Amino acid sequence: MAITYAPKVGEVLECHFGEHAADINFDGNIPPEMRKNRMVVVLNGKLNDCCIVVPISSKQNLNFIQRGLHIHLDTNLFKVTNFYDKRDRWAKAETVCHVSKKRLFKLKDNHKTFDMFLPKEIVAAIQEAVIKAISAGSLLPPKQVSMPVEPVEALPIGETAS
Repeated sequence: MAITYAPKVGEVLECHFGEHAADINFDGNIPPEMRKNRMVVVLNGKLNDCCIVVPISSKQNLNFIQRGLHIHLDTNLFKVTNFYDKRDRWAKAETVCHVSKKRLFKLKDNHKTFDMFLPKEIVAAIQEAVIKAISAGSLLPPKQVSMPVEPVEALPIGETAS
């Protein structure tokens, strides 16, 4: 049964994206749009009957990882269920989308639903990746580059380094 509540930021749900249309008639998904049932992380659950979500995939894309658009989700974050096995996953920020709550379902294991939330620091990384994905990286504060500081030996007063 689809959710009827406003999910919290960071909540992991299953989204039924549907399948690609047999022909391009705009009444179904068109390749390469997201399709099938997959986990998503909620970024905003308070949009009336819709949510903004980022799909989660087990397909690795090194180019997108290097560009900061795919956020690694460790296997330990996920419960093994009768449908989802233990594997590395990635939040695919470039596929952020707005979906109806009618597409969203609680995760299940053996016909019982359960709650799952990603840690706040991972949700923040996904949010930052979405900002990059929409070409708004200039809104992010510059990264602080820390330079290793080597200890300097103090000289006795009056002496200079040669």
